[in-house]
Amino acid sequence: MPRHGGTPSGLEKVHVFDIPELLLPICAHLSSHDLLQCILLSRQFNALCIPILYSSIAIMKPLQFRRFLSPDSQAALARYSIHIQSFRTQYYSLLRCFIPDTVNCRNLTHLEFPTACQFTDPVVPPGFYASPSAPSSSPLSLGNESLKDCKDVAGNASTPFDMARPLNALGLFDETLLITMMEKCPRLSVFAMAGFPFDYDQLIRWIGDRLMIPGTGLKRLELTNMHYCRVRAKSIEYLLSRCTPGMEELLLSISFGSKAEVETEEHGADGVDPSATSCSNTGFEDGDRQWNLKRLAIRGDISGPGPLIWLPLLCRCSKLQDLAVDLFTDESLVELASTLGQHCPQINEMTLQCMAGSPQEDSRIADLIRSSLSWKRLSMSFLHGFGPLSTAALIKHSTTLEVVVLTECDGFTSEDVQTVLSSCPNLRTFRAMTSNGMDFSSTVYLDANEMVDSPWVCHNLENLKLVITGIARPDLQVDQYGWPLSGPLHDGTILGFELQQIVYQQLGKLTKIQELWLGHDKQDLDDEQNYHTTDVEGQWQYIDPDEQFECLEFSLKSGLGLLSGLKDLRVLNLDRMKTRIGLSEVQWMASQWPKLEEIIGLVVQGEKVPKHVQWLYDHRPDIALPPVLGNFTTAF
Repeated sequence: MPRHGGTPSGLEKVHVFDIPELLLPICAHLSSHDLLQCILLSRQFNALCIPILYSSIAIMKPLQFRRFLSPDSQAALARYSIHIQSFRTQYYSLLRCFIPDTVNCRNLTHLEFPTACQFTDPVVPPGFYASPSAPSSSPLSLGNESLKDCKDVAGNASTPFDMARPLNALGLFDETLLITMMEKCPRLSVFAMAGFPFDYDQLIRWIGDRLMIPGTGLKRLELTNMHYCRVRAKSIEYLLSRCTPGMEELLLSISFGSKAEVETEEHGADGVDPSATSCSNTGFEDGDRQWNLKRLAIRGDISGPGPLIWLPLLCRCSKLQDLAVDLFTDESLVELASTLGQHCPQINEMTLQCMAGSPQEDSRIADLIRSSLSWKRLSMSFLHGFGPLSTAALIKHSTTLEVVVLTECDGFTSEDVQTVLSSCPNLRTFRAMTSNGMDFSSTVYLDANEMVDSPWVCHNLENLKLVITGIARPDLQVDQYGWPLSGPLHDGTILGFELQQIVYQQLGKLTKIQELWLGHDKQDLDDEQNYHTTDVEGQWQYIDPDEQFECLEFSLKSGLGLLSGLKDLRVLNLDRMKTRIGLSEVQWMASQWPKLEEIIGLVVQGEKVPKHVQWLYDHRPDIALPPVLGNFTTAF
């Protein structure tokens, strides 16, 4: 071996740029701008970076839309379309660019409309493509990637693309454009469309038929529409019945204003029996096949007044891990609990909204919680009827629970809240809040006295949303209605800050907390009981029943300094809390919480800006102070 860095005899010195296997991983991490520079360096870099540059294209803005339709961009698309693996856009008509035979889509695996799909095109200014500043003179940025429409890459510029109509002859959505596009993509594994036209039954059925074609390989299907639309339950049932074992994620979602229509005939044209909705009579179960569906989301009333048309799908999903559903009857709660317990042994995450309107039995809620062997994430909304059985069932999962979200779930008591927080060591998110009623600020709350002899064990908590009350506040004498505040918490019977300091000490141990919501998040402006007459005829005063008068002061004197360890805190919500925050408190927060981004509740619309808020405006403009509504006067 040579002594001074020479090359050994018989060996040739090789530069890293000469080894594609080493260079390719490096280029894969370059930005779009850097890739554009690399393709101009040499033929080698051009050949290496072009597939990376074109692998993912996103058209999400009007300017990107116009540039994508430029002659040079269309020529580049025809030349390099074979490298495209992902195409994301919100403009439906752009699918027409992929229809010509000159565009090769055989490697496209992801086709997504992540935001509400636009069926009308942005206006292209006259002379846009003829302007000297038109896109042909510069690289074209497309979301996270770039499409270079320069002549040295795209070749000679072609004539403008023939802008075919995305609508049919009747001026309605032309489903043939989407069908043709999907037929050109034999390797398509992900299709997601926000704003999907559920009222086009033939399109839904065509997608269902495509799922049955061997070798199609569609693994994730997401069809959503947050606007009112007509939906036929039979078409959805047709689609669900044709899901194949290879499907891993399925999301169907319609708005709450929409409701699936159920046909009255005994058998539809598709031959699906409307009564075949239980696991025993569908023929869906097949012991020889292992279904791969791991995530299923059914949002909105896609079953209509009939039985749950998606329940048979659960019966064949032994690998299901994540479920998100909306229920509209009490009976469906029982059916879901039974099906999960029998057929989905790996389920560990669930998001459930119960829109039945009537209270549920404690035993039924408990049965649903018992349906999993080990819940990891459990989010439930509008379940009215929590009781000791439900709480006991929940605590059995204390060692595995990481996320617990209870939104508008009546019956979950202060003792239940404390039991969860003192029993779940792996908990990272806990949200439990119900906003209604004049008798108390919230029907779900934690009495601070519960915290005295029962310390929390969830020290890894990152997100906490909870009303903590029962704290003596003799400094407050009148409530939001003008009524005197009485009782030992307000009449001076209890003095000192001992209980507040216990709460501060407990919160101070949550050193990983990022969002701390002790105030409320929204007001119930639709409840007529919150509007009260005034002395002026025709005027009404909105008074929020959720204001807190037995809460932490958040003053340094009361023990705020005990929260100095919350170095990761980003969001603090104190909305509708009667705090005693002043200049010294906000200065302390600004210095002790370096990651603080937002404080909610300090600014109330229509009220004079206090000095401590003005200090934040002047010295910490990086901390957002969104105004809250507060009480107000209106006319009907």
